[in-house]
Amino acid sequence: MIRKYTVYWIFIGFLFSLQAIAQQHVEGKVYDSETKVALAFANITTNTPATTVSDIDGKFDLHSEKVITTIRCSYVGYESIKVNVVPGQKVIIELVRNSNALDEVVISPADNPAHRIIRNATKNKENNNPENKATFQYTSYNKTIYDIQSTGDEAKVKLKKAFQNNFLFIQESVTERKYIRKDISEEVVIATRMSGFKNPSFATLATDMQPFSFYQDNIRLFDLYYLNPISKGSIDKYKFKLEEEILQGNDTLFVISFKPLPRKNFDGLKGMLYINSNQYAIQNVIAEPYEATKIAIKIQQQYSLVDNRYWFPEQLNYTLSMPVFPSTTTKIVMNGKSYIDKVAINIPLEKKDFSLESVRMDENATKRDSLFWDSYRIEKLVAKEKNTYRVIDSIGKENKFDYYLKVAEKLFQSKIPLKYVDIDLSKTIVQNKYEGLRLGTGIYTNEDVFRDFTLGGFVGYGLKDYKWKYGGEVSYHPISKNEFTIGAKYQHNLVEAGFYGLKSTGNLLSIRSFLGMNFDQVDEFSFNVGFRTFKAAKWKIEFRQAKVLPRYEYLFQTNTALYPSGYYNSELSVNLRFAVKERIVNSFHQNLSLATEYPIFSFRYSRGIKGLFESDFNYNKFEAVLEQSFFTKNFGNTKYRLEGGYIDSSLPYGLLFTGEGGYEKGFPYMSKNSFQTMLPNEFLSDTYANLFLSHNFGTLLFKTPSFQPGISLHNNIGWGTLSERGNHQFIPFKVKDKIYLETGLQLDNIVKINYLNIGYFGLGAAAFYRYGYYANPEFNDNIALRITVNFTQK
Repeated sequence: MIRKYTVYWIFIGFLFSLQAIAQQHVEGKVYDSETKVALAFANITTNTPATTVSDIDGKFDLHSEKVITTIRCSYVGYESIKVNVVPGQKVIIELVRNSNALDEVVISPADNPAHRIIRNATKNKENNNPENKATFQYTSYNKTIYDIQSTGDEAKVKLKKAFQNNFLFIQESVTERKYIRKDISEEVVIATRMSGFKNPSFATLATDMQPFSFYQDNIRLFDLYYLNPISKGSIDKYKFKLEEEILQGNDTLFVISFKPLPRKNFDGLKGMLYINSNQYAIQNVIAEPYEATKIAIKIQQQYSLVDNRYWFPEQLNYTLSMPVFPSTTTKIVMNGKSYIDKVAINIPLEKKDFSLESVRMDENATKRDSLFWDSYRIEKLVAKEKNTYRVIDSIGKENKFDYYLKVAEKLFQSKIPLKYVDIDLSKTIVQNKYEGLRLGTGIYTNEDVFRDFTLGGFVGYGLKDYKWKYGGEVSYHPISKNEFTIGAKYQHNLVEAGFYGLKSTGNLLSIRSFLGMNFDQVDEFSFNVGFRTFKAAKWKIEFRQAKVLPRYEYLFQTNTALYPSGYYNSELSVNLRFAVKERIVNSFHQNLSLATEYPIFSFRYSRGIKGLFESDFNYNKFEAVLEQSFFTKNFGNTKYRLEGGYIDSSLPYGLLFTGEGGYEKGFPYMSKNSFQTMLPNEFLSDTYANLFLSHNFGTLLFKTPSFQPGISLHNNIGWGTLSERGNHQFIPFKVKDKIYLETGLQLDNIVKINYLNIGYFGLGAAAFYRYGYYANPEFNDNIALRITVNFTQK
């Protein structure tokens, strides 16, 4: 009986062994033989019908009902190779670059088989774009390795010793994202970790260095927009070549190389598209800028079918390198990988379930233990990665990396942190034509004292007017979803005439502030409350009471009153900023706006209340601004700002609208949202409308290999009226009740200066011409020349 059962179990085991052989499983990885870099999307075929393509990490996984004895691997630009399979062993394939490639066969556009595939991919891209789905959600594990590489022999030996057992840095994060079509998105960083830092207040996201998918008409990398090879009209600008056709079950994977056609003036990419005949969707893509930049970036994306219906990103990789930084023989390289999992598409999601921030940090993100991380990592950390954490964490603790991160956070806010207080740099050095240089400082408590309260003040002394300015304030700003704040302040200070209201929110260190000449001295008490509603609407309600003394020769006189020594003013105002689908990122312990492609609307209503705290005036004052910046394919970037205001009563000079001019002889710098040919206080209005319109063509109009200036056109238009003009005495002004016109031509990057081998400071020039009714008699007096400075990667 025992023998009978023994034979039975041996027979069952034999059947299982046959089944195991029948379902043979072979794993492997493909590398570049010289650089040892993994090769994504290599074509893998076998002696059986089983085929596949290596994934974004160069790995492949084969399953076959027949025994796999040989594997053939091919990759564009490399010599094909055939290897034998040893049962139970992982297959390692190293491909050699093909240095003896034959000249390309010239194919006419009419006969190019790649064009049919590209047209189909373009036709289907709206359906395949994951961000056109009604809703989706997913989890992403992200890892970035920072390393140093060298090509010089001596430096290479030193670096090899220094970084033999660890990298420069390693950073990991886990995020959960949910999305509703038309840009309603929330990504929560549930875990973050970076070597050297105990509490990193930032995180790497899947879309930090590249777009979430490769379906936008323009692919933005850093500050440049690149034409997508599967966008309308791309066949006229790109050279496509069908390199290979790979059978995948009932589908075909078309491998197509692309690069810009000769003598086509646009910012283009080069790389490989892998288009699947199933919906003509992108299955894989490798892309990088065709023209070299100081910071080189190469992106790789891999898509897979979800629910056998929807193509969705599965892996997003990038390699960012600084080819000549810090030297020509040594460079810094970043390799970032994002793995997307737990994808759910077209699930019930409601707008009310989304927070204000598009990206935010979970309060426990920096406190996750090893068990948590192991549950999300695709692979366990290798020894070199573990050593990086151990070594760099030790160095970070010894050298106080977290403290310097805090300093960087504060500098971003124009502050310097001390033990319990922050120094406000915007109140430390102030420069204008009236005060000359103002020296002083602002000191405010920080989170080391109170988490939700700020208490502080400022003091400064003008070296030209010989007067002290000072003030103090307190604010309460609890961490809340609607950004609620409440505060009060007092100031004995100067306010430039015309810069109350919406203009008062400008940066004190802006170029325009240097031109200020007509100032009011104010002794002012104010109280304000701020909050946000409906995510897009940010409100501020403020009451201010001030004694105002003009510090310029001026007398305000009406039919019923004379104000020889200033006046009192009490004002209640309501401010609204409305930005649809504004992307707000919570990072560095603050909410940062990454703007929006939609128009931003700002509005302020102010009510002057006569008799309240000795106030002299009743009035209603309305101000509004509409502004937007957007990029158009094959055309460039357009910006506009439409602003206007209305006051229903005659008011003193300082409460009216002036100061929109930005011209000063001998001052060659452009001031934002100003007329470049108009004197700072040349015109005075109680009703006005201005339009500032500019378009940046970039290098679309003109480009050579050695000279690539950015070309912009500007058109600025203004109009205004003033009632009761005779009430303003002893001060010169004009009224622009005719149309004010100026046009400008701007050329950026005429001269480029290499900066630390990571980019260029571009020096350029602009010329503006004043014409029409308010043109000056002399031609030269209508021209304003400007210097432009920018930073670019190429």
